[in-house]
Amino acid sequence: MVVQTLYEGMRSVTLSNGLRILVEEVPQSRSVSVSVWVNAGSRDDPAPFPGLAHLVEHLIFKGTMTRTGLAISQEIDAVGGYLDAATGKESTFVYADVPADGLSTATELLLDVVLHPAFAPDKLELERAVVLEEIRGYDDDPEQRAFDQFVRGVWPDDHPLSRNILGTRRSIESVTRNDVGAFHAQVYRPANLVIAAAGALDADRLVADVERLTGADGREATATPSRTPPRFRAAREHHVQPTGQTHVYLALPGPLSDDPHRYPLEVANAVLGDGTSSRLFCAVREDRGLAYAVHSTISRYSDAGLWMAYAGVAPETANAVADLLLAELDRLRSEPIPADEIALAKARIRGSFILGLESNANHAMRLGTAAINGREILSPEQILAKLAAIDVESVHDAVERFVRLENVHLATIGPKA
Repeated sequence: MVVQTLYEGMRSVTLSNGLRILVEEVPQSRSVSVSVWVNAGSRDDPAPFPGLAHLVEHLIFKGTMTRTGLAISQEIDAVGGYLDAATGKESTFVYADVPADGLSTATELLLDVVLHPAFAPDKLELERAVVLEEIRGYDDDPEQRAFDQFVRGVWPDDHPLSRNILGTRRSIESVTRNDVGAFHAQVYRPANLVIAAAGALDADRLVADVERLTGADGREATATPSRTPPRFRAAREHHVQPTGQTHVYLALPGPLSDDPHRYPLEVANAVLGDGTSSRLFCAVREDRGLAYAVHSTISRYSDAGLWMAYAGVAPETANAVADLLLAELDRLRSEPIPADEIALAKARIRGSFILGLESNANHAMRLGTAAINGREILSPEQILAKLAAIDVESVHDAVERFVRLENVHLATIGPKA
């Protein structure tokens, strides 16, 4: 066992079986959030079965070797807690929020569903039907379908990062129990897991519980499928989709998950399109009334990043709005951002971060996300210090690095132009 104190109240423990535990004590709290992170997501689906990671995430709740699905629900209800999971592009996490006295129950339940699912054939058929309905609902959402079309253009060649997390009807219909079991056996192993917990807890007791529940499991983690970085494609294109709106997407290559420029670039993004005082919101919505939804965001992955702006507009104004997005992006690079705009963006980011610290779930999410992405785990005070140190020059340097108009991918998805 390797124990490190990363900052006051926060401990990192790596067990002999390779499982890492991150614990942040929040003594003034009366609850705990605990999560198990798996170092595999939808981009790691076997090529024939897109959507398999998501299907496995569904199935682990349907019964283990010692518990039925109903028993799992009843046990978490009995301690007044909440149990759920989510699949991302590069990770899957299962979590529970419980009153402090329910932590031991939650920990045992989480590790049982993660490590010992039964994958009963009848449950596979039932959950297959559930996921197929989820896919149908997704396919009925024009904005989601437009986004998928956009991402397939940005990251072409059917790259795994461009695929829908849910998979396709064909792939889900063809998955067998053996496929499910093989994928689970490959990635759901202690050495491929991170546990993150925050709240009113005793770190020593949690570590002891996890070691007791997993210590005998000495399986080594099989390497996840190899990851190849996507190829970013610069283009300007229109895709026909029979919708009432035209969806306008603009993208540039963005920072990786551990890029040191990510902090100043987040400030630049806040200036551009994150919030109701941002340039895009004012230029497109407030000044011209051309859109209800308009924003920009940054997505970071282990080997790729995407800086994206979006607006949903009337088809007849799509080209004008696309030109506005390009103009604001060009202004971001060609005109130094004034100090007062940077200060306003920093204040907004700072406030959002501090408000998030009121939630144990956000504490645990922050720890788990950093660990699974291989980033240094910093204290809230260290992160706030990094934000405070951002100045006009560092934001300008980040913009200089990432804003290249020749790299822009601009896509409109909607009725025939």
